[in-house]
Amino acid sequence: MRTTWIFAVLAALPATAFAQDFKSWVEAQGLETTETKAAGDFEVGLVRTKGTKELERVVVFTKGKPAWQSGPKDLPEDVKKIHIHAFGSDLDGDGGPELHFSTFSGGAHCCTTHYVYKVKPQVKRLAVYPANNVGGGDFLEVPGRKTPIMVTADDSSATLFAPYANSYFPAMILEVSPKGRFQFAADLMRSKLPGQPPPVCAQPAAIANPWLKQRCDEYQSARRNARIGEIKAKLAEIKQGRSSQQLGWDDYYGTGVLAAVSAELNRYAYTGHSAAGLNWLEGIWPGNDAVKLKMLANLKQSWAKSAFAEDLKGLVSDYK
Repeated sequence: MRTTWIFAVLAALPATAFAQDFKSWVEAQGLETTETKAAGDFEVGLVRTKGTKELERVVVFTKGKPAWQSGPKDLPEDVKKIHIHAFGSDLDGDGGPELHFSTFSGGAHCCTTHYVYKVKPQVKRLAVYPANNVGGGDFLEVPGRKTPIMVTADDSSATLFAPYANSYFPAMILEVSPKGRFQFAADLMRSKLPGQPPPVCAQPAAIANPWLKQRCDEYQSARRNARIGEIKAKLAEIKQGRSSQQLGWDDYYGTGVLAAVSAELNRYAYTGHSAAGLNWLEGIWPGNDAVKLKMLANLKQSWAKSAFAEDLKGLVSDYK
């Protein structure tokens, strides 16, 4: 009689009550985990064969079995490292949970890629961001916004006007759209007037990021005036006693003028005011000498090659 009662109770329990947990599954498969996170009925982890240094794979686990595992077709061939940033957060504003992880290939100035996957009703890739060497990091919640943001930078103009280490990387504030892509959070990037800091600089959670705070501080009047004064002085020194025909790219590159001028133009463009930037340039560097025209052509080409070229066009309504 007692045995019959026990079987009746067991039969009434849901199947998930007997499902193995993620840890048990990992051990049964002869694997080990290097990172794990849980959210509701789901767990995610990086797993690899126990005792090896092989590249991990991402496993999303629920109801006693894997719901998805990353494979060679999901990640770049040269990946050396994977990192799970967040699991279970709503990143695209649809109310459902997402997984955010990144891969890193190693090597000089390369390459981080961020991935966002939907978890329900099935695990599916939502958005990818090829961040190169400025991969940003975690998403931040901003009061009053439906979607969180990622603070990162655009390195599309790196090495054009200065060595990589001294190149200027304009700030980008990204969000994930419901249509499945990383895009500019334009409301936090576009300033009302030229020369003003982007609205993200008024968000305490965002400027807790030291790098972004440094970018925001660049818009302070005193610092901006000091930069412009230095640019004017260097331009005057370069041109002293020589005509534009006697000057070449290296004369401007070596003194840092090209780096400083292009950085200022990027500040205008990435806050939505490229036309004002061109007006500013004409005021401190009038005329159409060959070096100036080459610098502008290279800068515009870098904007066109950016992973967010279309967003930049939309942000900068007067894009030229």
